[in-house]
Amino acid sequence: MIHSFDEMMNRTGTDSDKWDNEGKGGTLIPLGIADTDYKAPREVLDALRKKVDFGVFGYGYFPHARFTDAINGWYSRHHKINIRKNEISFAPGLMTGALWMFLDAYTNSGDKVVIQPPVYATFKRVIENFNRKAVENPLLYQNGRYDIDFADLENKLKMQDVKILLVCNPANPIGRVWTKEEMTRMVNLCRKYNVIIISDEIHSDMIHKGLPFTSFLELCEEEDPNIVVMNSPSKTFNLASFFSAYVIVKNKKLKNAFDDIYVKYHFDYNYFGVEALITAYNQCDYYVDELNEYLRDNIEFAIEFIDQHLPKLKVQYPESSYLLWIDCKELGLDSEGVIKFFEDSGVRVNAGITYGKDSGQFVRVNIACTRSLLERALKQISENYGQCGF
Repeated sequence: MIHSFDEMMNRTGTDSDKWDNEGKGGTLIPLGIADTDYKAPREVLDALRKKVDFGVFGYGYFPHARFTDAINGWYSRHHKINIRKNEISFAPGLMTGALWMFLDAYTNSGDKVVIQPPVYATFKRVIENFNRKAVENPLLYQNGRYDIDFADLENKLKMQDVKILLVCNPANPIGRVWTKEEMTRMVNLCRKYNVIIISDEIHSDMIHKGLPFTSFLELCEEEDPNIVVMNSPSKTFNLASFFSAYVIVKNKKLKNAFDDIYVKYHFDYNYFGVEALITAYNQCDYYVDELNEYLRDNIEFAIEFIDQHLPKLKVQYPESSYLLWIDCKELGLDSEGVIKFFEDSGVRVNAGITYGKDSGQFVRVNIACTRSLLERALKQISENYGQCGF
């Protein structure tokens, strides 16, 4: 490999939310927050170092051509999708930027947004904090797999004041890669009831099991009034602290409405973050290939370990990303008890209850760390598992 994903980075004392907050300064092994413990690619570090060495950090002038060229090139190489430059807009992050701006541009106070729990907890938080209402279309859980309840989805989409279906594609935390057939059914229902699909595709670079990834952009019509996409390199290249994201909107009216919000609030951009995005998308394809290979090895190692040493925990191989969604029902503990079990093991995970009210006995586990750290965490969990008499 060109990049060393086995390099152990001591992130304690670096103002890391994952290690200094979630991991309590390293007293717990944090396997929750969805960032990786890996360095960004060397090319990104070199590009940022060049800007630091220049030493002048005054107001920037947004490099629109380089920015849109990089995104178009990435989608062309990785997804075989051609995007016009005038369809791309910058956003200062996905949740605090793109989603918030979409809600402001496309909805009014009290309007409803459909979400599909278990789903990324910040979806509901942003919706409700912006004085909109989150309407739930719970996914169906059968034999360790989640599917969309389309009958319920149609009932929710035809409710008064439903303006948006917010989709996580691929789905976090459950690891599903939605099929083209499933997505087409969602699109057809949204067209029927004049609802906009906002697709969060931030995990789309990390697809496993040889599955194809379908972007909602592939289902777009010319000037499509029902589909918008938001994305960022932050998960793939571990660039989350730069808050540099983008949206892709084919419909001119919707695109102008989004851009007007950007102007309204006088947003600016992260001088370093945009350069990191451009460099990663232009020069670091190899990094994604190597990352996915390393993640798949970690996933396989973790699942094999759980099956052998923690048989009451049930986990399916995720179709995407670096997150395991683990069913802990057989431990016989409530939501708080499940989290306490892991913390007593010296490991911090994300509580399933935050992703949906029916997921209290699940946990989300981030395996995007070094193999040695993952092995240590699993052994600690196994030791506590035995001590608890499970």
